[in-house]
Amino acid sequence: MGLLDGSGNFLRDSIPLESPVRIEYDDLLDHVFLTTESNLATFDYDPENYILNLVPDTDISVGNSCMDFTTSPDGTRLAYSCPAGNRSNQDFSIVDMFPDDYFDSDGEWFLGSAPVSATFNNAGTILIATDNEKLYFYDVVTHLILEDYELGLLPGETIKKIRISLDGEYLMIFLNNELHDENIKFYWMPMPGITGTAL
Repeated sequence: MGLLDGSGNFLRDSIPLESPVRIEYDDLLDHVFLTTESNLATFDYDPENYILNLVPDTDISVGNSCMDFTTSPDGTRLAYSCPAGNRSNQDFSIVDMFPDDYFDSDGEWFLGSAPVSATFNNAGTILIATDNEKLYFYDVVTHLILEDYELGLLPGETIKKIRISLDGEYLMIFLNNELHDENIKFYWMPMPGITGTAL
């Protein structure tokens, strides 16, 4: 993991990684998150001195076969999509975790089957998640399903990631097709008029 300036020069020594899934930076609370297929690590980041410090008791296994990771816009909630379960939990859910204490949970978002990807809306009031069969829209505070939609994917299609456009107006769905490589594609849809509990 390296930190570079706008000209591509390293600002600090890079850190060797083993099979990372995602690196994400939260610029509100100055956390850097590093995920693998099982481990999640949180670093406190000093943006003035370019220093990363591992948060104690992170860099631990909190999932199995994990495929995606995202943070809420305010940096206070983590959603780690693990088809084989979060932590020791085997339920079809994504655990609502705190960034510096993964086992201090505020609840769970339950899906119909194994979760593969999730993202928060720009306001941080809704979590959108998928299990390759449906899109689920959850109230972030209550963890209840507000709406769900059948996906109707073609044979061989699987979702790699779902994300929100920068303006928050569209949900983007990135697909892979194991039967037809030429059919790797993405869809987008306008965000439905769903509102969650105000934060």
